[in-house]
Amino acid sequence: MLLEQLNSIYTIVVNLLGLMICLFMYVKRPTRSGIYALAYLMANLLSNYYWGIYVVIMNDYPNVSSILSYVGWNAAFLILALFSVSLYRMDKVKFFSPLCLIPIPLNIWQLCLYLQYGGYFNNFWQVSLSTFSVCVCLNNILRYFFRKNKVEGLRKPYIEFAVLYLLTMEYTSWTASCFTFPSDLLDPYLYASILSSLTFILMPLAIGKTFHIGLHRNDASRAKVHSFFISVYTVIVISSCGGGYLLALWMRNTLTAGIGKVGDADPYSVIAVMLFVVSIVINLFTLIIILFISSEQKTFESRRLLIEKKDAEKSNAAKSEFLANMSHEIRTPINAVLGMNEMILRESLEARDMLPSEREEIIKIFSDICNYSGNIESAGNNLLSIINDILDFSKIEAGKMELVESDYKLSSVLNDVSNMISFKAKSKGIEYIVDVDESLPDGLFGDEVRVRQIIINLLNNAVKYTQKGSVHLSVSEKKSDIDKTTTLVVSVKDTGIGIKKEDIDKIFNKFDRVDMQNNSTVEGTGLGLAITESLLKMMGGDIKVESEYGQGSTFTVSIPQIITSEEAIGNFREKFEKSISELKAPKEKFRADDARILIVDDTVMNLTVAKGLLKSTYINIDTAISGEEAIELTKANCYDMILMDQRMPNMDGVTAMHYIKDDGNNINSSTPVICLTADAVSGAREKYLSEGFEDYLTKPIDSSALINALLKYLPSNKIKPVEASSDKTVTSASKDAGGRGLDSQTDEDNDNILIHKNVGMEYCNNDEEFYNSLLQDYVNDSKERTPLLNNLYASKDWKNYCIHIHSLKSTSKMIGAMKLSSIAAKLEKASDKADEKAVTADHDKMLEIYSAVIDEITKTIEINADKQPENDDGIFEFYPEDI
Repeated sequence: MLLEQLNSIYTIVVNLLGLMICLFMYVKRPTRSGIYALAYLMANLLSNYYWGIYVVIMNDYPNVSSILSYVGWNAAFLILALFSVSLYRMDKVKFFSPLCLIPIPLNIWQLCLYLQYGGYFNNFWQVSLSTFSVCVCLNNILRYFFRKNKVEGLRKPYIEFAVLYLLTMEYTSWTASCFTFPSDLLDPYLYASILSSLTFILMPLAIGKTFHIGLHRNDASRAKVHSFFISVYTVIVISSCGGGYLLALWMRNTLTAGIGKVGDADPYSVIAVMLFVVSIVINLFTLIIILFISSEQKTFESRRLLIEKKDAEKSNAAKSEFLANMSHEIRTPINAVLGMNEMILRESLEARDMLPSEREEIIKIFSDICNYSGNIESAGNNLLSIINDILDFSKIEAGKMELVESDYKLSSVLNDVSNMISFKAKSKGIEYIVDVDESLPDGLFGDEVRVRQIIINLLNNAVKYTQKGSVHLSVSEKKSDIDKTTTLVVSVKDTGIGIKKEDIDKIFNKFDRVDMQNNSTVEGTGLGLAITESLLKMMGGDIKVESEYGQGSTFTVSIPQIITSEEAIGNFREKFEKSISELKAPKEKFRADDARILIVDDTVMNLTVAKGLLKSTYINIDTAISGEEAIELTKANCYDMILMDQRMPNMDGVTAMHYIKDDGNNINSSTPVICLTADAVSGAREKYLSEGFEDYLTKPIDSSALINALLKYLPSNKIKPVEASSDKTVTSASKDAGGRGLDSQTDEDNDNILIHKNVGMEYCNNDEEFYNSLLQDYVNDSKERTPLLNNLYASKDWKNYCIHIHSLKSTSKMIGAMKLSSIAAKLEKASDKADEKAVTADHDKMLEIYSAVIDEITKTIEINADKQPENDDGIFEFYPEDI
């Protein structure tokens, strides 16, 4: 009996310890599994406590009804069965293995063995529920091992293993109790019972492992409250257990001394009933804690959701305002482009219709047009900078923005800035004053784009918040003790509304706008100064603000730079205008008869364009329409340079480049490979250079960039300089401009323009014969591309659909079909993500525009749709299924 008493104490202690661990975990993170485990442990305690204390005190088993004796344990097996079902449904993965039914015949045998001792209801109840639980848990374990490689993130069955262990020990103890052994020390029942009780701790630990709930202290704001309840609960449980034991001991002594037995009644039964009540009290305290924590958790989650909702609404409003304001910022350089373009058109038409007879007047007209063109280029560059700001904003937030330093001319930066701001200031009637120290060095080394961006941000703010008066830009330098270094000091002073002293610190916050009462009509992103401050910190510079509310503000920034040329900047505007007036049309000023290059692209038109742009260089060009073909050509021929398209069917450009470079036997393993791609977003250049490409060119190919690449990478002994020829040039104005789809540049018709001939001519170096040959290729290509796109769309082959719509995007842009190129870009993005809904929404519309473009070419420009390509260069179009 002594071993039975020790086992009873052990069971109670382990039961209470497991209950407290499970409760503490539930306090830290409420879960449904935690509720089941708490209910199971409370039900066991209901029977374990009164039964165990009675055995310890009375050295005998309680003589009470079987309902009272087994109510807790019977409830525990019911809860365990419900818990098992909950675990099966948790993973939402249907699975059934006949192997899980193996325990059934074993349990039936054990039931038949145990029924000879009576207790039919309890036996049937516990064995049937435990059998059900063990089958479900075994099925869950088998599901994990059979499906873990097929179902991503499938939960590991820690809890099921704990339940299976518990029930195995229970069956062992039940079976052992049916047999007689020489001594208690040899009785398996005792050891199985001890091992079974370990589950009271294993189960909460398995739940903690499953849901990643540790026993360490909670760091949340509610930690103090939870710690208080845990402490109070621990004191109550210990007091209740100890008090129950002392009360039962006193009752035994009292009954033994005074009453004894009265007839057949057993007065000691009242002790068992009293202990049962104590165990109920302990469970009630546990239940109160659970209810409080559940209620408090719901209140906390409701409060958190409310806060998150307000934050989301605030963030949404900030983003909406940001997008609205950014659209305004983008419009500014666009206005400059349109304004200067209007001046070019007006003066060109006047010169055409009323050409002056004096040479000086003609030179002046063309000089003005060149200046307007320079202003357009400056505004376009600034527009590109704004768009890059939007794309780079996430990098700034993540701390991943990097400076890209190179040599640059300070005079060019200041003129770009001034061209944009002067136009904006003039539209508001504000005087724009520039004061640049003429002794400043013109040649500097640094991040030109970021320097320009900083100055533009300051000037944009000055013009925005100034209604009358002037904006004054002054640039000087602060001499450095270190040789070949200087610090640019850029100051922007305005006569605007100024900033209140209490608001000065706020102006560098993202999306923050100050003094909205007076600035409600002033548009802005709220990002300019925040980005400026971040960029200056990266450059090692700083920014200072001086302002008097109502009088104006002065922003002064210091930017450390390296001097690369001692030549003074002088009058920067005069110098820049002089360089513009001397600018001549780009010409290929070299021949490369002995050089040989390979151009790889899966689209015929792209190959035609590249060859057309280089025809005056007389360079030897081989072409390939796939990565596989390119590899074979590089094995047989030696090339001085390879231009490799990145996006091709089956084998992309990156893979083909690696095959060529990594093959030690390939004669072109060290040949420079230039990446050709339409991927022009920020960071793309770094991405492709890191892959192993020597350089990066965007599509549609820019003729100047292509020529510069040849000059940079071809062997110098194969480049033969030649005098600029007097080749005829073709203007982009077309005699066909009267057609609906060609260059109808009025705002009212802009959405209806199918082909902007002037855009296509720019990509062809204004060579009309070359442009018309591209149009012929485009029409020929459409006969196979249209059904191919339809087939790929019908079969939902989004990978190849994306590749071919990507090709349509670039070739359409190359001929000036901007509307078609735009919708193709949208479809490329959608198909790249396999977004069937988005592709379906625009596929038919794209084909309709594609068909209209082909009709426009064949009717308005009179391209013969039935004319076949001559294929004199051996170039054919292949598609994925043909390769």
